[in-house]
Formats: sequence, C-alpha cells, structure tokens
Amino acid sequence: MSEQRTGRTRWLVVMVASALAFGMSGTFVKPVLDAGWSAGAGSIVRTGIGAVILAVPTIRALRGRWALVRRHWLPIVLLGGVGIAGTQTAYFLAVSRIPVSTALMIEYLAPVLLVIATGVWLRRLPPLKVVAGAVLAMGGLLLVLDVGRGGRLDPVGVGAAFVAAVVCAVYFQLSATIPVPPLALTGLGFVVATVVSAVLGVTRLVPVRIGGWTVDLFGARVSALVPLAVVVLIATALAYSIEVAAAAHIGPRPASFLALTEVLFATLAAAVVLGQIPGPLQAAGGAVLLAGVVLVVSVPAPHRPMDEEPQQELPAGSHVPVVRDAPRRTAARRGAPAATRR
Repeated sequence: MSEQRTGRTRWLVVMVASALAFGMSGTFVKPVLDAGWSAGAGSIVRTGIGAVILAVPTIRALRGRWALVRRHWLPIVLLGGVGIAGTQTAYFLAVSRIPVSTALMIEYLAPVLLVIATGVWLRRLPPLKVVAGAVLAMGGLLLVLDVGRGGRLDPVGVGAAFVAAVVCAVYFQLSATIPVPPLALTGLGFVVATVVSAVLGVTRLVPVRIGGWTVDLFGARVSALVPLAVVVLIATALAYSIEVAAAAHIGPRPASFLALTEVLFATLAAAVVLGQIPGPLQAAGGAVLLAGVVLVVSVPAPHRPMDEEPQQELPAGSHVPVVRDAPRRTAARRGAPAATRR
C-alpha cells in the first residue's frame, strides 16, 4: 500500500510539472499573435513540429503494439482532432482577443464539466471531498479572475475560451483512458491535430495567417522563433508527453484538477515575461484554488493504467490474463472500463 501511495505521489508531481510547462504556452504565444500570426497558424506550427520531434519515439514505443492503434483508432482521432487541435486553437483564438489569464480561467472550467458529466453518467454524486474541492477551485478561479472589478471582454474571445473548456474536458477523459503507450499517444495525437488544423485552414473555417518574424519579448525585439521554440519544445512536446503519462496513472479527474495549477504558473510567467502582476485578491484566489485541488486529488479515482492493455493482446484461451483480470470481470460484464483495485 505504501508503495502504491508513493507511486501515486510521484505521478501527481509529474502532473504538476506538466502544468508548469503548459503554463508557458499562452505567455510566449501572445507576442507571436500580437505580431499578426493567427490562432490556426500557431496551432499548426505547435503540433506539426511536435509531431516531428516525437516521430521516432512514437514509432519505437509502438513496436509490436500497432494492434492497439488499429483497435483504438477512433478515440485516438478524437483525442488529436478534438482534444488537442480543438483546445489549443480555441485557446489561441481566445488569447488573441482577451487577456491570457482570463482565457485560461475560463478554459479550466473543464474539471467541473468532468465532475458534472461523471455524475450525470453514473447518476450519482461524486464524493463530498470532490464536490467541496470543485467548489473551492472554481471559487479560487473567480478570485484570480477578479470578476468583481468588472470590465468589458470581447464576446468572441470569451466564447472561444468556453469552447476550449469543453474540448479540454474531452482531452482529459480520453488521455487517461486510451490504452496506448503515453509517448506514442501524444505523438499520434499531434499528427491528427496537425492534419485537422490544416484541413480547417484550407477550408477557411479557421484562418491560417503567418505574421511578422520579429516580436517583442522581454522588452527587446527578437525572432519569432524564440517564443515559438518555447511553445513547441516545452509547452507542447514535453508538457503533453508527461501529462498523458501522469493521467494514465492517476485518472482523468485528479489530472484535470491538478492541471488547474497551470493557471498559477501562467500568471507567474505572465508577470515575469509580460509584466502582468496579479493583485492581492488574485493571490488569495490562487491559494483557494490550490486548496480545492488538494481536496480533489486526495480522493483516488479508479482507472485502468495503460500498461495493462498489452496483456490483453495474448491469444484467447490463455490462462494468464484470466487469472490477472478475475477481480475485474464484474465491471467487464457491465461494459465499464475495468478498474484497478487499490
């Protein structure tokens, strides 16, 4: 039991590290968007280069496991096309019209959407700690957003941020439940996301426009490749890879709530890079948000680790998976994903 708790704690830390990496995305893409780049162009560059970087690791991770891709091709397509391409395109569009922190606050209604969807699907309320944590986290987000100060926001930007929240919830659910090696799942998701973004651009459903190649960063004029490198290497390839791996071990609900810490990291990055210093009320909101996250992740969620799926590739009639999966056959008969007993 102690080893399981230690292992879970390790993956919770990894999830926070991914939130730190993701937190650099909006801050470093903002100067690029201000230089005339469109959200669609930023999305294609982000996932396209990410797919190239992860091409070899993806192929190596899938060696002898391509049957998993054929079996789960539809959720992989949904993960890449909706969860990745949809989230980042909507988020980039929101960032181009409203403040980075505001867009991120709205996007991270995703964990609440997951809790509500799970309750509706299962027709029962989640544990009291989860409900309390959700309320605290959302209250913290409102304080960080400082809604009491008012102000007019671009409705298109707000709408895009809400779209990002919905598709982000889809991403968290799929990334934690598709039984494909995490690194390979990320690489495949990037390929699908790039294709989807390109199609949206060709059909002009999402504008794809390349702007200037010099941007303002840290008070100086630098090449657009500098912030793009941060977005692609750190906030995309690294962030997605370790987040998918962590979500596979801790489940979609705690993963989505831990991802809320991205708000704090993004606020800090915006303060350092863009000079956007949060006020006392926002700082208090961050503390409340963290308290909510701690409550939610303190309740382990049942899930199926990805590394169990290859065992199901054994021929029918083998006695090994029958013995290992015996405690889970009741859930299998109901058609629900088999949950690991903790």
